[in-house]
Amino acid sequence: MRLPQDYLVSQRLRAPLMRSINGIELLNLIREHEPVSRASLAKLSNLSKPTVSSQMKTLMRQGWVIEIGPGKSGAKGGKKPTLIRFNSDAGRLFAVEINARQVRLAAADLEGKILADASFPIGSDHRANSVLALARRGLERLMAGQPGLNDRRFISVAAPGRVDVEQGIVLQAGSVFDWQNVPIREEFERDFCAPVFVDNDVNMAAMGELQFGAARGERDVVLVKLEIGLGAAVVSRGQLLLGSHWAAGEVAHMVLDLENAAQDWNSRGYLESVVGSDRILAAAQAAGSTAPAALDFLIAARSSSGEKRAVFDNVTLHIGVAIANLIVAHDPALVVLQGGLLGALEEEVRAIVKRVVPWETRIEISKIGDEAVLLGTIVAARKLAYERIARLFDTGALGGTEPAAPMLTGS
Repeated sequence: MRLPQDYLVSQRLRAPLMRSINGIELLNLIREHEPVSRASLAKLSNLSKPTVSSQMKTLMRQGWVIEIGPGKSGAKGGKKPTLIRFNSDAGRLFAVEINARQVRLAAADLEGKILADASFPIGSDHRANSVLALARRGLERLMAGQPGLNDRRFISVAAPGRVDVEQGIVLQAGSVFDWQNVPIREEFERDFCAPVFVDNDVNMAAMGELQFGAARGERDVVLVKLEIGLGAAVVSRGQLLLGSHWAAGEVAHMVLDLENAAQDWNSRGYLESVVGSDRILAAAQAAGSTAPAALDFLIAARSSSGEKRAVFDNVTLHIGVAIANLIVAHDPALVVLQGGLLGALEEEVRAIVKRVVPWETRIEISKIGDEAVLLGTIVAARKLAYERIARLFDTGALGGTEPAAPMLTGS
């Protein structure tokens, strides 16, 4: 992942900003070509050697890059160059995933390499205060194992429901959690004195798929995730769509039954009320199934008949048409299906989409499965860290007169 420069482009190219762009690009080049010498960086960046040398002094003083020793002399001999690499231990990333069953956490270096992890079962108490208390306990435990980096910690949280990403507030999380206006970012920044990023768990899963999974290298992707809840994430031209109400991808509210369109489907929404795992199991039991879980029912019902088969067909039709609607609305190159329920219905979903959509769209099962959300949350934490480095360049904090350690706040 390269350090972001796009937020700088609309600003006037004053001298501090020019240094910002140069410094960010040098960090990118160091990470891509490390270990690398200052002379090589000057050639790769088209910057002068004095500029590169000045930026390297600043970056080394801040600890973002380190010297690792001499390299090889050139063809004509002479002094061996000193090699430089990005210091992935200059800070720590902390990822928190909140799902219906547990709170999962991971600590990683600035490259995203996982160094430690933990998990806490949620049990029956899904109130925000109780769940966030588990997350705090996990973060405290992981941070205790990564000492000495108090001002260089970056926290990312994958939360259920509709999330105001700018404020870090869970606006609404229906079905299992029933949360309203939960200020995760504000509380965690106060508790841990570190910058915090919060987004919906399905969006985080999409980031994981883009970086490590089936969507790697793609720019137009729709991810659909089905468990108790149903959600989608839409990536267009490499950008995650969020929406003006932070509701892009909230397909749980898609209505496919026009006769019942006027009903109040409350916070859960029509589609999730039909295809959520608990609703599938309830319909299966009403049809006489003794399957212990929705996935078991779907696997068995494919070869059944009568009422059980009718439930199976109703679920597959709803899911297939919903995915077809997402395809015709967003025209992705790839649709990623995540969760065992969608995996069990892959064949039927493909068939429905093929009938509805007049062009071919790839549909693939997630390759990283249940790990997608946590991995995507690490990616988000890494992006947060890199943006903070970029902001330090932009504000001049890396200009040469600053204290050795950057002051990272939640603002």
